[in-house]
Parts: sequence; C-alpha cells; structure tokens
Amino acid sequence: MSNKRDIILGLLMFLANFLWAVHQNWSATDLVWSLWISSLVLGYAYILVSIAGMLFFGKEAGIQLPRGSKYSAQFSMVGVNIFFLMALLFITGFSKYTFYYFFLVILSFLFALSREKKDQLGLHFLPDRDSFVSRLFIQFPGILFILGFFSFHFIFFHFVHSIFLNGFFPILQDSPFGKTMDETVGYFFQLITISLHRFWVFILLSALSRYNLYTKSFKAGNMDSMFIPYKNVVRMHLTIFLVAFLSMADLSHYALYFIFIIYFMPMGDVIRLIKSSCKKESIPDIENNRPIH
Repeated sequence: MSNKRDIILGLLMFLANFLWAVHQNWSATDLVWSLWISSLVLGYAYILVSIAGMLFFGKEAGIQLPRGSKYSAQFSMVGVNIFFLMALLFITGFSKYTFYYFFLVILSFLFALSREKKDQLGLHFLPDRDSFVSRLFIQFPGILFILGFFSFHFIFFHFVHSIFLNGFFPILQDSPFGKTMDETVGYFFQLITISLHRFWVFILLSALSRYNLYTKSFKAGNMDSMFIPYKNVVRMHLTIFLVAFLSMADLSHYALYFIFIIYFMPMGDVIRLIKSSCKKESIPDIENNRPIH
C-alpha cells in the first residue's frame, strides 16, 4: 500500500512539474538549467543523507559497526581512518588540517580500545567501544574525509558542466576565465542563485517526489547510495546533449515537452503499478469458487 502511494505521489509531482513548465512556457534553456540545478541540489542532498545514515547506523566504507561488534571490525575502521590520513597528508602536506585530522584519528583509536585496555591506560571514563558515542568517534574521521571528497568532486563536476552550459544556453553574461579564485567562486554562486530563483518550484516538487528514496538511502547507511546521484548526472548529460542538438537544428520547440516526459515521468513505477493491479485482479476468489459437492 505504501509503495503504491509513493508511485501515485511521484506521478502527481510529475504532472505538477509538467503543468508548471507549460504554464511558464519553458524554453530549451529553462529545461537544461532546471536539470542542472536539480542535479546539483538534490544530488548533493542525497549524498549528505547517505553520509548521515553511515554515521548514525554505523556503516562506512563497507565496514559495518553494529552494537557488540568484534574487536577486528572496530580496528578495521581505525585502519581506514589512518589510510585517509595518509591520503590527506599527500594532498595538503603538513598543514593545520592534517593536524586536526590526525587528532581525530587518535581519538578514534582510543575509543576503539577494549574496556580492559582503557582501564589499563587510565581511560576508564571513555564509553565501551560498542556504544553509540564510541561508534560515532570511530567513524567520524572516515566520514569527514568522504564528505570532503564527494563534496569537492560532485560540486566541481557541476561547476565544469555549468561552464559549457552557460556557453550554449547563457543565463549569465559572464565566464570564469581570467578570474581569480574568489571571483570564480562568485561566478559559480551567481549561476546557482539565478537557477534557484527561476526553478525553485521545480526543485521543490522534484524533492517531494523523491522523499522515499532519501528515506531508504538514510536507512541503508552504506557507500552504495553515494553513487546514485552520479547515475542521474549521466542521464542529465544525455538529455542536455539531446536538447542542444535539437536546439541547433531548430527543433527544440517541438521536442521540448516530449523530452520532459521521457526524462521525468516515472515509467518504471507506472509499469510496476499496472502489473501489481493486474496481479490482484487475477487472484481467484476462494470464497466464491468453492467446488460443488
């Protein structure tokens, strides 16, 4: 019943988005930039939700840390933290960020110690390693590194994408070339601000239609969920290239809403809904089909 309700909600949100696009008389520029800002905002939010699930449920980097977990599992996570420390040292060198991260790794090591070891070292005030607080401290360095890595990679990916988009479908009469770092960041935030102002309704409706995916990602609490936004980015790329081709061929006006339907309509959910309805209709009524004696 819940699954059916989610499918119907997704269809209603799609219909609302489609009607709003028709009402606003969208152009090819509107479509590609709505896809871009939606991918950036909703995709990054999905990454944050996945990371929060890892931290809360104790799953990270393929290592599960449930209550009462084994000693080796705890120190496997500490080993992951040390590996990330080496990676950070390679990237930033000996800096204050490396020192802060080193301090967090030391804390994760201390919290991962057994109760006997903690008592021997005079750290009896620290909670048991299988407690929720200890699991948070043990995982936090690794989670922090993953957050930084995916934040930079995902956001920078969309920044590079925005340069090409603004070249073909300009919404800002400017470019990042020849600018300082601060000016480039300002340019990027201008694109985000303009896109949010124009397409916030689209983002809101899209987010409402996907709330169930966010819930599942949070409860899953593993690395697999981190790559789902990248799948949407690939689909966005293909759609944008198609819109660009149709725009150059002066065909975008005729194909714009067709592409909108192909991209956004949850066809998989519709098919599953139809199949489930057919199965229910095919189930025989035992009460009304008893054999005659």
